[in-house]
Order: sequence, then C-alpha cells, then structure tokens
Amino acid sequence: MLQNFVLTIALLSGLAIIIAVVMQTSKADGFSAALGGGESGSRFKEGSREAWLDNIAKVGAVIWVVACLAAAVLWYKYR
Repeated sequence: MLQNFVLTIALLSGLAIIIAVVMQTSKADGFSAALGGGESGSRFKEGSREAWLDNIAKVGAVIWVVACLAAAVLWYKYR
C-alpha cells in the first residue's frame, strides 16, 4: 500500500518535471542568432512564467529523487 503511494508520487513528480521542462523556452539562441535571426528581449523577467516553470522542475526533481529512494528502501524491506 505504502509502496504504491510512493510510486504514484514518483510518477506524478516525474510527469511534472517533463511538462515543466517541455514548456520552458530555449535559453540558447542557437544557429539563428549566428545568422542575425536571434530575438532580442525575448527573455522573461524574474517572477514570470519561466521562473515558475524552473521552480516546478527543481522541486519536482527533489520530490522524484526522494520518492524513488523511498520506493527502493520499501522494496528492499518488504520483498
């Protein structure tokens, strides 16, 4: 029962990480900037959507690691 709960938390936090990273804009200008096609002023300000998604990814990663470690301990203890 507890193992299922911990694995569910790991699954949900993993999905949150994936969604937060996919929704973030690229921080690199890439090849288009070398050709003069880079956008200036395209950075989001602090406290905006970009910072919010960054925080979700960081917190989700911590929760995911803790949940995976807890699942491994529970699996080892109750196998």
